[in-house]
Amino acid sequence: MATNSENRERIREHKVFLVETLCEEADVILQHAHQEKLITPREYRNLKDVSNREKMTIDLLDKLMSKGEETCSKFVQIVRRGNILETFPSLVGHAIIAPPGKIQDQSRPYTITHIPRGTCVIINNVHFPSMTERRGSDEDQKSLDRVFRWLGFTVLVQRDKTTAQIKDLLKNLGKTVNGDCFICCILSHGNSDGVYGTDENIVSVDEIREPFNGINCSNLAGKPKLFFIQACRGSKMQNVVQVQADDPEGGESELEVDAQSLLVSIPDDSDFLIARSTTDHHVSFRNPLKGSWFIQSLCQQLETHCPQGNDIQTILLAVNSDVSLEGVTRKQMPVHEVAMRKKLILHVPCVQ
Repeated sequence: MATNSENRERIREHKVFLVETLCEEADVILQHAHQEKLITPREYRNLKDVSNREKMTIDLLDKLMSKGEETCSKFVQIVRRGNILETFPSLVGHAIIAPPGKIQDQSRPYTITHIPRGTCVIINNVHFPSMTERRGSDEDQKSLDRVFRWLGFTVLVQRDKTTAQIKDLLKNLGKTVNGDCFICCILSHGNSDGVYGTDENIVSVDEIREPFNGINCSNLAGKPKLFFIQACRGSKMQNVVQVQADDPEGGESELEVDAQSLLVSIPDDSDFLIARSTTDHHVSFRNPLKGSWFIQSLCQQLETHCPQGNDIQTILLAVNSDVSLEGVTRKQMPVHEVAMRKKLILHVPCVQ
C-alpha cells in the first residue's frame, strides 16, 4: 500500500498537470472534495467564490496539501474514480492515479501556476541612423505580444532603444521582475559581438543575460529565463543542401537581413535558455510584410504545441525544422543553447 507521504508527493509533483486538467471543470472536483469532507463548508464557500477556475484549482490543491498526508491520500482516491476519469479523461494512465508502488521517477517540470505567469519584455528596434529600417519587425512584435499574453504573461513592449537604454531597462527589470518565468525577446540588427541599439552600438548577450542571473535577480533564482533573439550573427549566407521536398516556396527577392552575428556561451548559472534566429556568422531573414522566419515560426509553434502540453525544447525543435525548410536559394538555421534543469511546459491559462 502506498504511504500517505507518497500520495502527498504525487499531488505536489504533478500539480501543474492537475491544475491544467482539473480547472476545466473546477466546480466538479471542488464539490467532490467537499462531499468527502476534505475541506470545511467555509473553505468550500470561499473557494466557490473564486471566479478564476485555474486559481480555484490551485487554491484547492494548496489547501489539501496543507492539511497533511491523510487528506492527500483521500484526494488521490477521488481522482481514481470512474466518474472522475470520465469527466477528466486526461487523468487516465497518468502517474497521479498509478497503482500504489508504481510511480515512476520522472523529471519534474518547472512549476508554472501563477497568473500572470511572469513578465515578457519585447525590445523592438526598427529605426537606425545609418542602418536599414527593419521593415516587418512590427509584425513580429504583434505576434509575440499576442501569443505571450495568451499564455498568461504580462507583456512589456519597448521600441527603438539605444544601447544604454537597453542595458538600463534590463538592469531595472532584474531588480523588480517576479513570477514563475521570465521571457525576453529582442528584435534588432546584430553582428558577431551582440545586438545593436538604435545608436548603432552593441549590447552583448552576456550583458543581456547578466541582470537575471541568480546573484543579480534573486526573485528568479531557480526559475526559467528564456531569451529569443532575432538578429543576424554575420554576413554569410548558408549553403543549400538538396533534399527531397514538397512544393518549395519562392518570393525570396522580398527578403531582408538583420545585419550581422551573436556570439554567446551558455553561462554557469542554471535555468537559462537562449534561442537565436540563426547560427554563428550567418544572416537572419525577415519578410518586410510578414515578419521574420524565426519569430513567426516560434509564435505559430507555441500556439500549436502549448495546448498539447509539449515542453519548450520540443517546440524549439519544431521551429528549427520549420525555418530550415523556408526558402530555396537562401537558407537559415535557428539554434538554442540550454542550461535548464527541468522541462518547461507553458500551459495555456483557463479562460475565466
